Amino acid sequence: MQGGRVVLEQLGRIRVRLLIVNLTVLLVPIVGLEFARIYERQLLSSLERDMRNQAALVREALEAQLEDGRGLAHPRVQRVLVAAARQTRTRIRVLDARGRSVMDSHAEGPPEGPEPPPPTILPGSAYEVARRSADSSPDVVEMWSARSLPRGTWPAVPQRREVRSALRGHPDAYTRVRDRAPAVLLFVTEPIRSGGDVAGVVYVTRSTRPVLTELYRIRRGLIQVLVVAVVFTLLLTLVLAWSISRPLSKLAKAARRIADGDQGVAVPVGGSGEIRELGRAIETMTRELDRRMRYISEFAADVAHELKSPITSIRGAAELLQEGASDDTEARARFTGNIQLDAERLDRLVNRLLELSRIESSRAPMESVDLGAMVRRVTERTHTPEQPVEVDWRTPLRTMNGREEDLERALLNLVENALRFSPEGEPVRVLIEQIDRGRRGGALSFRVVDRGPGVPESHRHKIFDRFFTTDADKSGTGLGLAIVRSVAHAHGGEVTLSPTPAGGATFQLLLPLE
Repeated sequence: MQGGRVVLEQLGRIRVRLLIVNLTVLLVPIVGLEFARIYERQLLSSLERDMRNQAALVREALEAQLEDGRGLAHPRVQRVLVAAARQTRTRIRVLDARGRSVMDSHAEGPPEGPEPPPPTILPGSAYEVARRSADSSPDVVEMWSARSLPRGTWPAVPQRREVRSALRGHPDAYTRVRDRAPAVLLFVTEPIRSGGDVAGVVYVTRSTRPVLTELYRIRRGLIQVLVVAVVFTLLLTLVLAWSISRPLSKLAKAARRIADGDQGVAVPVGGSGEIRELGRAIETMTRELDRRMRYISEFAADVAHELKSPITSIRGAAELLQEGASDDTEARARFTGNIQLDAERLDRLVNRLLELSRIESSRAPMESVDLGAMVRRVTERTHTPEQPVEVDWRTPLRTMNGREEDLERALLNLVENALRFSPEGEPVRVLIEQIDRGRRGGALSFRVVDRGPGVPESHRHKIFDRFFTTDADKSGTGLGLAIVRSVAHAHGGEVTLSPTPAGGATFQLLLPLE
């Protein structure tokens, strides 16, 4: 069982899979060699059919000649045999009823010229080639081999099996092998009939060397392809294993170290294409994990610090009440009032923290938001005769994609923050417009302008930090603007602060338009 899992793990490795794929590619030329063997059989069978057809044509001509009262031997037929031999590289003999040669296309030598030289390296021994050649002919049931008989001991023509069979009236074929060239010869016999009796035999002989030479060329080409494929596949496997498997192994080691808590690991970004993209993605993920870890650590420290003050105040008031302050009605009212105020502050703080956490961890989809209805709800909650809120629409756009609840909370926090610092009777203006940011595309801008004292320059860089507030005396938690920044980031936007020339502050919530 354990061994099976190890094998499966090895098969799952990229380098092993690449090797398997490349070995599969190597099967193509190997299969080609097998097809060449099948092709060889077909060629030899076709060669035998051609010889039979040739013998049948000669037989018909000779039978017609016998019907005319002429004998088997005739100069005109001899010339035809020589011409046919020259065109087909075939030896054609005519035998009489006793198996003796009466005409021979090669009586004065091969009219087609010498046999072409054999290939330098034959595909297997001559004996094996002959065996396959013999197997390709269904008429051949026996084979004479030069390895089993001494040289020059082939039977005389009248005693040869195929000749005897033809003299009995049955066409036949035979394959013989010898050590000297041409090594493999195919013999075909066709009986000649006259008046119902066998008057002779057409005896056709042909070397299989042209077929074998052609097959040799095919096999040699396939073997060359196989060798090139082996070398190429080996090199390709090494290159791919080096360029894919090695960077992935480094990434895996780095990921394991990161999982073990080693935050100082440098993620190796190597290779190319998808491997490099994967390395960059892991590097980005690592940076984001580090950022989140720092955020959680800082967040926990900030929460502990903010909770410590009201908890300490509540504990002090409770201890004083236990020590006898409860007997004093005025002191008891003051201490219980302080406890209630601190409890309310803790409640606001916890609610804000939960809201901030929900916004930063939200994975809700972006949906179409009715901006008109959203702005109207914000103004209805904040507008009063003493502190009016004025809305100035400078764009016909009334919808955008986003999380409606979060966007409404961000705009409400900006308006409430402006109202908190604006003098009584001074309106807070909300300007909504569409702006073009060039290559960054279009964006929708919400600008909230107040006429308050503004934000000191020393506080501007941390005004959006968690728990930073200049409104501690007015029950500020320091999380309102932090929530606005989280909403902006969640929508791919930003929030900025700039002073108003006439006094006050301008907060701008900028949201990209898709």
